[in-house]
Amino acid sequence: MHKFLSLTKVLIKNTMGMLSDGKSKKGFQIVIYVILAICCIPMIGVFYVMFDSMIKGALMIGQEGAMVAAGFHAANLVTFVFSIFLIPSVFYFSKDSETLLALPIKPETILASKFVVCLIYEYAFSLAVCLPLFAAYLNQVAVSWQFYIFALLVALTLPIYPLILSSIISMLVMRFVPFFKNRDRFNMIGGMLSVGLALAFSMFMNSESMQTADPQKLLYLILEGNNSLISMFSYLFPSVPFAATALVDGDFLSILIYLVILVVAVIVFILMGKYFYFKGAIGFNETGSNRKKLSDKDLRKTSQRRNKLHTYMMKEFKLIFRTPVYFLNCIGSSAIMPILFIIMYYSGASDMDLSMMEYVSFEGTLPYAILIGLAGGILFANMNLISATAISREGSNVMFMKYIPMEFKAQLHAKANCGIIVSILSMLIMIIIGYIIFPYLPLYDYVVCFLSSLITCILGNYIGIMIDMAHPKLVWEQEAAAVKQNMTAMIAMMGGMALCAMMGFIIYMLPFDNIMVTALISLILMLALTLLFHVLMDRSAKKLFERI
Repeated sequence: MHKFLSLTKVLIKNTMGMLSDGKSKKGFQIVIYVILAICCIPMIGVFYVMFDSMIKGALMIGQEGAMVAAGFHAANLVTFVFSIFLIPSVFYFSKDSETLLALPIKPETILASKFVVCLIYEYAFSLAVCLPLFAAYLNQVAVSWQFYIFALLVALTLPIYPLILSSIISMLVMRFVPFFKNRDRFNMIGGMLSVGLALAFSMFMNSESMQTADPQKLLYLILEGNNSLISMFSYLFPSVPFAATALVDGDFLSILIYLVILVVAVIVFILMGKYFYFKGAIGFNETGSNRKKLSDKDLRKTSQRRNKLHTYMMKEFKLIFRTPVYFLNCIGSSAIMPILFIIMYYSGASDMDLSMMEYVSFEGTLPYAILIGLAGGILFANMNLISATAISREGSNVMFMKYIPMEFKAQLHAKANCGIIVSILSMLIMIIIGYIIFPYLPLYDYVVCFLSSLITCILGNYIGIMIDMAHPKLVWEQEAAAVKQNMTAMIAMMGGMALCAMMGFIIYMLPFDNIMVTALISLILMLALTLLFHVLMDRSAKKLFERI
């Protein structure tokens, strides 16, 4: 226990220290945290309005507890998805792993300490859902004194189960590392396989829950009241119904069962770590080499003169694709959205009869297509973090940008273009999936939606690279710190989500008569901002370049 506490303290201190860029004053760091908190307010506000309306409606049929369970399920699912990218970065890709493995410390101790570090990260996502959920419930329902105690206990422990679930999946995948010669290549394959297995497991569990739900039984549960629908949220996360029941009914037995489930999950995690972690982590950073010999033809081909912008973009893409942490967090975060959309559809909405939709008129949906395109573009532009970490990812190699014969603004455009391309491809895939699933809207609505998203895809990447250029995080010892522990990158991502949430709120609140005017004004405003940031990036490039 002493080694566990000491190691955990060191890892947390090291992690908190790596959140700084190494040169900014504490006052400026506080400002960064304040800005980040402000960026989270719109998203939390949208969650509060959503939960408040859901609980208010559920109260009429005595199912307000089901809404609490749904909120917990959503928080667990968000934690599960984000931790799939975080776990490999902290458990395996971290450079401190080799140092820790050489020390006289048991593998389960190292694993438990790293788990605590991951848990601290996941609190941000979990609390972003739980806090507005608790506030909405308190606004609609009179609660007992037990509610406050149980709410605090659940808020502190809710991310544990999904984090353990994703950790076990990652350990099982990474266990087979020693059988591959090229470790860098397997780092990539193993990370993506972890994500694939996790999403497949989530889809299977959700589809099973929908297939086994008897419609008559479901109707009986709704009519029964007394929060009988809580039991439906036990398939993927079995601790959720007990947590919801404990809060709604003030049931001590339910909170005890909830804690027992977590304790059993922790024991299983520790035991698996004892037998799987060492063999998966030893030698993980070794790199294979094929020692390929270049012929005269190959040499001429590789040394052929090419366009500078294109060559620099290829360099950026190679850096992202060849570095597992960058690939999982920059490319994987964009790729996972369409996959989650498909999972949500096939786990529930696919059973709905949409055949009557072909007889429904969808006239007047064009302004909604414009606004959805603008919101989607800004969301995908900031979610992939390619532009928002473009300078930070250089780290100690940032001097490379200064001595190559290429203007700094041209380098910035090349870096931003990489993020723009990934953002546009992600949005295009999302729109194609939407059209395949719901082909009843006019085709031109989807085309207009995509064209509108091009503006905000460019704008979001320009904003992201401007933020990172103004305050890059260049002091780090592991690649994960440049993307996972970068506060300025988090501001760009959370700010993008906040803008997307605000536009969604506008779409929901505005009357139909004014929606076209709002859509056109939003379109013109976003286009003007895009042109403005393009000019600012060119003009401020040299000044900011000299500060780095």
